[in-house]
Amino acid sequence: MAVALFCFIGQTIIWFIDLGRGTCFYTDITGNPLPREDCVLGYPGLDDRSKCELNPHRKWMTTWDNFNVLKLRDIVGFFIDSVTIIVVAVPEGLPLAVTIALAYSVKKMQADKNLVRVMAACETMGGCTNICSDKTGTLTQNQMNVTDGFFAGRASDGFLPTQAELSPAVLAALVESMAVNSKAHIGVDGKSGRPEVIGNKTEGSMLLFLRTLGVDYRTIREAATVRRTFPFSSLKKRMSTIVENEGRSKLLVKGASEVVMTLCSHYMTENGTVKQMQEETRTRINQYISKMASQGLRTIALASKELADGIPTSEEELEAQERELCCICVLGIKDPLRKEVPDAVRQCQRAGITIRMLTGDALLTAKNIARECGILTDGTAIEGPDFRTKSPEEQREILRSLQVMARCSPSDKLTLVQRLKEMEEVVAVTGDGTNDAPALKEADVGLSMGIAGTSVAQEASDIVIMDDNFSSIVKSVLWGRSVYDNIRRFLQFQLTVNVVALFICMVGAITGFGTPLKPVQLLWVNLIMDTLGALALATEAPTPDLLQREPYGRNDRLINAHMYRNIAVQSIYQIIVQLGLLWFGARFILDCSDGFGTGGPCVPLKPNGMGKNEDGNYRDTVIYNSFVWMQLFNELNARRIYNEKNCLEGVFGNPIFCFIWIASAIVQFCSVQFGGQVFRTVPLDMYSWIACIAVCSWPLNWVSVVMCCVVHS
Repeated sequence: MAVALFCFIGQTIIWFIDLGRGTCFYTDITGNPLPREDCVLGYPGLDDRSKCELNPHRKWMTTWDNFNVLKLRDIVGFFIDSVTIIVVAVPEGLPLAVTIALAYSVKKMQADKNLVRVMAACETMGGCTNICSDKTGTLTQNQMNVTDGFFAGRASDGFLPTQAELSPAVLAALVESMAVNSKAHIGVDGKSGRPEVIGNKTEGSMLLFLRTLGVDYRTIREAATVRRTFPFSSLKKRMSTIVENEGRSKLLVKGASEVVMTLCSHYMTENGTVKQMQEETRTRINQYISKMASQGLRTIALASKELADGIPTSEEELEAQERELCCICVLGIKDPLRKEVPDAVRQCQRAGITIRMLTGDALLTAKNIARECGILTDGTAIEGPDFRTKSPEEQREILRSLQVMARCSPSDKLTLVQRLKEMEEVVAVTGDGTNDAPALKEADVGLSMGIAGTSVAQEASDIVIMDDNFSSIVKSVLWGRSVYDNIRRFLQFQLTVNVVALFICMVGAITGFGTPLKPVQLLWVNLIMDTLGALALATEAPTPDLLQREPYGRNDRLINAHMYRNIAVQSIYQIIVQLGLLWFGARFILDCSDGFGTGGPCVPLKPNGMGKNEDGNYRDTVIYNSFVWMQLFNELNARRIYNEKNCLEGVFGNPIFCFIWIASAIVQFCSVQFGGQVFRTVPLDMYSWIACIAVCSWPLNWVSVVMCCVVHS
């Protein structure tokens, strides 16, 4: 705004000064002065009165002597120039570039199994410094199978018992506990025809185990009389079901082994009898639980109890009844790691992102899985109950090295996110349960699961991982960094155009030359700079090297030192070229055009820049043409925002950029050669075109010089 006002006032002042300045006018055959040819508002021309009067077709006089009302149109032109400068100066293309970059990434991320619900989350993922990931289904395949266990007082040592190896009483207890105290079902995959678990995968693994025993869980479940079910609680780490059989009520309990074992005072022997659990037996069971957990198995205990005091109707009554249970078995359930996870974790670590695994499993199981996928290296592991007892200061100190949190509850996850944000970290957290919604909302980016996630979790999240795969999260980081870099590219490009256009227009106005870039020309430049530039630079695809550098973090500068250097060098070069053409172009430019029947040899320009064609200014056309071509070549340079040596690397892999660049070049050629009065141009000759393109393309090689300047951002 200030520059536009300055230009308007400057041009107006010079216009008034010029009214009283003597200068040379051409005259027609009757001796009446014609509009000035050699001397126009501040242009150097025939200022020598004696030379002027030697020519009978020229007349020395002031503009005021030759004044008419039509001269006031100049002031209107000054105002239009000022308004145009404002249009060019306002970076209205930046919001457009951001929107295009985000929208383009959202569409592409969907192909990478990332459904973006909040568009801004794309860019935020690029600056992510911490990813807090669930284990089950994200790091693992969520295809659980019972592979080991401690059945009725005997360890299986990796060899699961068959139906013949189990006594009828033990088999009946196992079948009842697995089939009835469960909400899962076994269906058939419509594509492969294989059994498919519908519901909780842990419960599904038990139903699949019953199949290996030759038992149909549906028959058992339909025959059972269920009086009350208490669903699984992440706080209590267990679920309970009360069944009635022949007038007797039985409590069936299933949950985390270390939790359920503390409630057991008896155990079932191989022949189905119930015995008091001695300390030796408890130690033996716990040791086997630790062995299975250290192998990465999820350990689930099944227990039961005959109820004599009636059916509990509340959680409080249930807790009072969940005492002196009989341990039936402890199962070791294997959930294989996804094959691509170790590589994805290493990619994140190379990218400077800290990965933390949050799981409800036991500490030994969690540590084993974390080591297997490369998350647990030289860091620490802690259980949720221990973490939540610490003060906020102690929690922040723990988080500096924490890599695994076992027995993690939704409230622990929320607390962890809050502490990380207090440490100025950019946090992404995964969640699939309804109780995860607060943590998903609190995180900078909430990532819900598309397969295992509840609708509440998905509504609270910013991005839905449609395949529940950790490697898809890494792809979202890649796209996020690409969005951020694309915005930087466009900003670098636009600032260069703004600086040069405003400087040239301002200098031309205050030195009396007028604005060499006409309003229609500036609007075309504005179109290249904003809409087309945004579309071209905001659609650069991500490259693997984006994950080879540290995240930009929460407080990183949008314009880094490399960009400041690029903008400065480009702007200085373009300003030198433009001012050289403006001030001295009439002295060395020759008009060799013959497009309008003028023909003949090359002629020098008049002092005001006019050539053979009197319908426009040849020098100003060269200035306009060189300005646009410098922006087109700078658009290629703007793809380089760090210290990349080759700005053309990968350019042909972006068809949108190539199409826009070529289309802009074609339109520019047509606007010069055929624009006429619309663009205020005259056709240029071949030599002027070659000179323009040669001078304007030189900045493509300036990196060989400025790379010598050491810049640390």
